[in-house]
This record gives sequence, C-alpha cells and structure tokens, in this order.
Amino acid sequence: MMRVIEYSNLRWVDILMPTEEDIKFLEKNFDFHHLIIEEIRTPTYHPLIASYKTYLFWILHFPDSDPQTEQIQTMEVDFLITHNAVVTVRYQDYDDFDNTLAAVLEKPAYYMSKTTGHLLHYLVKNLLGQIFPELDRVKEAIDRSEEHIFRKFDEELIEEVASINWKILDFLRAMKPQKAVWDAAPAIATEFWGERINPYISDIILDYNRVLHFVETHKEAADSLHDILSSLLDNKRNYVIKVLTIFTAIILPLSLVASIWGMNLSQLPLANNPLAFWLFLGGMLAATAIMLWFFRHRKWI
Repeated sequence: MMRVIEYSNLRWVDILMPTEEDIKFLEKNFDFHHLIIEEIRTPTYHPLIASYKTYLFWILHFPDSDPQTEQIQTMEVDFLITHNAVVTVRYQDYDDFDNTLAAVLEKPAYYMSKTTGHLLHYLVKNLLGQIFPELDRVKEAIDRSEEHIFRKFDEELIEEVASINWKILDFLRAMKPQKAVWDAAPAIATEFWGERINPYISDIILDYNRVLHFVETHKEAADSLHDILSSLLDNKRNYVIKVLTIFTAIILPLSLVASIWGMNLSQLPLANNPLAFWLFLGGMLAATAIMLWFFRHRKWI
C-alpha cells in the first residue's frame, strides 16, 4: 500500500509492504540505483546509512510493543531521501508510524514547509519519543519486582524478572546496532543539507542516546535483581537441604536402634521386659532432644 503527501515543493511517499507496482513507481519517479531498489524489496536486519550524490539511504529500527503478546518487536523503516522527497518503506503495520503520518496529513503546512531534513527530523524524533513510555513501563516493572523481593520472596519473581530481561534484550537488539549509524549521521547530513540541519540531527541523536542510556541502565538494574533472586533462591535451597540433612542425621540412629531391637531374637536386652517399648520410646525421645540441643548449640539450626 502506498500513500503520497505533497505540499509546496516537498513530497512524502510512504510504502507499506512494497509490491511490484510500488517498486515500478519508485523506478519511474526517482533516480535510485537498482541495488537500492533491490534492497528495499525485503526487510534488512542491519541498520545502515549511505550517501549518494542526490539522495541518502537510511535504514533504522524502532522497538515497538506488540499489543497481543506485550513483547517488544523490532520495526524497520527504510528512508530514501532526496532534496525534495522523503520515501519511507515499511514491512509491518506500525501504529506509532501511522499516527505520525496522520499528524502530517492533518497539518502538512506545518511539517512540510521547510526541507526534507526537517521532515526527517520530525518523523524520527516522534518515533524515538514513543519508546520512552515503553521504557517507563519497564522501569515500573523493575520497581515492583524490587519491592516484592524484600516484602515476600517467591519463585514467581524469577519468571517476572526473566520477562523484564527479555523485553530489555529486545530493546537492545533494536537500538544498540544503530550506534555506528548515528555516529556517522552528522557528517553525512551536513554534507547533504548543509550546516543548518546540524541542530536537528543533533536533537534526534540526543534522543537516540537517551533511549540507549535508559535501556542499558534498566539492563543493569534487571541483572542486579536477577543476581539477588538467584542468591535468595540458593539460600532457600541451602536451608531446605540443611533441614533435611539434620532430619536425616536424627532419624538414622533411631532407625538403626529400632531395627536392631526389632529382630526376632530372645537374647536381646530388655526383650522380655513388659516396659521395653516405653523404655525404648523414652530413650529415642531423649536422644532426639539431645541431638537437637547439640545442633542448636552449634548454631546449625
């Protein structure tokens, strides 16, 4: 599906899931190299920025929350930018992008009255801005897990923290590989649009760095929570093992005595004593009490 917005001397062509008709339209109306045209037929998992004489080719990825699974998916947007047109190519439905497109459709005079660099600034800044609410929700989840750890520890917390780590890794996979692209962007943008575009490119680079900083900070916090949970779980398991070991240490001697005196032999001491059962029971209880006192005295329990 292709949509075209035109205002003054600028044009924005947005293509969702490019078809052969869309490709032919680009070949007919723009002077893009055939290798670039081939590149945009399918998604690319690697970000890119390349400068040609009359246009720029820019591949960016944006993390976006799937409303059904609540997991983070990576949305690719390819930008083909000339001095009077911006072509965006997408391969999935992307609600944040559609909202941005709707805003430009509503006020084209506001967003398309300058250069393609200014329009690019608005598009990318708006898409990066939509990431911050998602990061805020991740931080809230980390804070809830942190409070839960010290209020009531249970093994369900491990799954919660693992889910948080999964989301953060999805953010990192989308954002961190683009660092080299953003590092190269100022020089390429200045060469293409001139010095006047520098503040706008610096502005979206700042947003990108803020997103990456928050993602890495959340990753450190989630890793720390995971380490704390692992330590608490190990301590809990060690305590259970210790209790079972002490219980075994108490039961084994008593089982041995009971087994010996359970033999069908007439020569066993107290075998014919009518109080034998009570004497052995009392002895076992006394032995149990002594062993418990000893373990307690040694601070093993």
